[in-house]
Amino acid sequence: MAAKYRRPAQLTPEQVELIEGDAGTEARMELAHATASALVPLGRQRYEAATKERILEVIEDEGIDGIAETWVDAPENSLPGVLWRGYLLSEWIRRYPEEVAQRYTAAKIIYGEKNADQVALVVTPAILKSMWDEVFDGDFDGDFVDVIRQSARFTHLLSIVTQAWIDDDGHPLATHVTLRDTAMTRTSEDFRRAGEELLSGTLA
Repeated sequence: MAAKYRRPAQLTPEQVELIEGDAGTEARMELAHATASALVPLGRQRYEAATKERILEVIEDEGIDGIAETWVDAPENSLPGVLWRGYLLSEWIRRYPEEVAQRYTAAKIIYGEKNADQVALVVTPAILKSMWDEVFDGDFDGDFVDVIRQSARFTHLLSIVTQAWIDDDGHPLATHVTLRDTAMTRTSEDFRRAGEELLSGTLA
C-alpha cells in the first residue's frame, strides 16, 4: 500500500519557491498535497485565501506545468496522484490531437457496434480536456467526481484499441504512469478507484 503523507495546512512562499527548484521527497509530497488540495478542496483542510492566491499567481505566471511537476511521485490513491494523471491525459490531448482522435474514433467503431449505450456516455477528447482545464485554472467549483469518472470512461474506451499509452522513453510525456505495461488500462483503473475513494472519503 502506498504511503500516506502529511498535508500542510497552508502553502508558504518558501514552498512555492520549491516548485521551480529541487526539494527532498517529503517536502515535495507536502507541496504536492498543498497545491492539489488548494485546486480541489476536499473539505478536510481549510486553506487561507493567501494560499490559493499564491498558487494562482504561479499558474498565471508559469502555467500549470510547474505545479504539476510536484505531483509526479504522488501515489495513485491520492489527490495529487489523480491530478497528475489528469494532467498527463489533458496534455496528451492538447499536444497530440490527431493521435488521440484516431484512437478515439477507432475505439468507438470497435466497441460501439455492440455497446452503443456505453460509448454514448464517453465524452469527446475536446470536452474532457476542457473539464481538466477548468480544474487546472485554479477556480474549479464543479463536480470533480464527474471529471474522474469521465476520465476513467475515456481511457477505458481508448484501451480497447491498445492497452499501451506511450512506448517511447524519449516521448515528451514519457513518465512511469504512461510507460508502464498496459498503461491506458491501468490509468483507467486508477481513475475508477479514485472516484470510488473520493465518494467514500478515503482518497488520500
